Amino acid sequence: MQRILNLIETTLDAELTPAELAEKSGYSLWHFLHLFQQQVGMPLCRYRTSRRLAHGIWDISRGMGVTDAALKWGFESHSGFYRAFRLAYGASPREWLRSHRVKEPAVPLLHEEVFKMLTREKFREALSHWDLDLPLSPVTYPSGHVSDNAMYAGEDYVLKATRDEAACRLGDTLAHTLNARGIPAGTLLPLPDGRLTLPLGDGLWMTLCRRVRGDRLTAADLIRHPEKGLRIGAALAAFHAAAATLEEGQADDDPWTEHLLGWALPRVQGILPEKDLVAFAVQAEAARTLPAALIHRDPNPSNLIDADDAIGFIDFELSRRFARIFDPCYTMTAVLSEVFGHDDLPWQENWPVLCRAILAGYESVTPLTEAEKAAVPTLMQGNELLAIAAFAGSSKYRDIFDVNLRMLPYIIENAPT
Repeated sequence: MQRILNLIETTLDAELTPAELAEKSGYSLWHFLHLFQQQVGMPLCRYRTSRRLAHGIWDISRGMGVTDAALKWGFESHSGFYRAFRLAYGASPREWLRSHRVKEPAVPLLHEEVFKMLTREKFREALSHWDLDLPLSPVTYPSGHVSDNAMYAGEDYVLKATRDEAACRLGDTLAHTLNARGIPAGTLLPLPDGRLTLPLGDGLWMTLCRRVRGDRLTAADLIRHPEKGLRIGAALAAFHAAAATLEEGQADDDPWTEHLLGWALPRVQGILPEKDLVAFAVQAEAARTLPAALIHRDPNPSNLIDADDAIGFIDFELSRRFARIFDPCYTMTAVLSEVFGHDDLPWQENWPVLCRAILAGYESVTPLTEAEKAAVPTLMQGNELLAIAAFAGSSKYRDIFDVNLRMLPYIIENAPT
């Protein structure tokens, strides 16, 4: 099936019929169409339209007119492209480009598609179980990638598919705990029968989460105003203090060290000088003994909400128990990954300032031990190595791989100590 996807990608402007594709796959037409939807997650016609829209909006973002892009990618007219785009994205092409960054489309690799390209119809069907009828729109990330497992439902909710039902329950408990301490957090809306998750089959569940009112933080703004790191550091410390009230057995320990040493380092041999690997491995092992907490685990700027008088948090699916200093380190590297190499941003001068501000903000609430301070470079380098290993060979996330590969030497030289 991957061979067929590759073929479709190269013939989007000269459509092969379903019968021709079936013949090339070696299956009957009926069996091919059934197999395509089963393995890809959406019907052939809808898949092809989604790819044309992705290529079309990419061309428009680079200056091509809407009509020219529509005709180039197989639409009969400007209005045909416009209607299809609005149906898929919930906005016109121009509206979308005013508020979103667009990535150059890469052919999907089926082995990378964890959620098999969930369709808008699948989300619409799931939402009906909450007895709600709300407009759906895509969730996008600062990198320009469109989420493959989440959609906004109206102004107040996010529908999200997951493969970890237990993490959803823990995340909801954590969110209620944070809210009780005055820290805004997105809680789950129960189904009419009281359940928090809707089974979708194939090991998937859907949740409906209340959005936190406020603006998502952006790396660009933080790098222009690094003093805002004080608020972030203090918010992370407050998060850890609130999470500490949960029973210790409610969250699993994070296997960061095992994952780094047993999986990532063998995959990235040669990235770090051989002479440094032994020392780095010893330092990574020492992370097990650092003061631990139930951490957010993914506090990138888009998961931090500026709710006026407080910093709020969303997306707790990855929350585990691990070294509490991990969260500040992750935020620092996440910001850098979004601004690294951007000549229009003062990232070289201001990123070290932002890092110091985040650590100072954390210490204003909870003092750090000397061991935690010494571990900051190790955790930051370890996160980079994990990212490099995870995205090596990926076509969908090639840009993220490239950025992290270039970031690692910079972090080794410039990590705060």
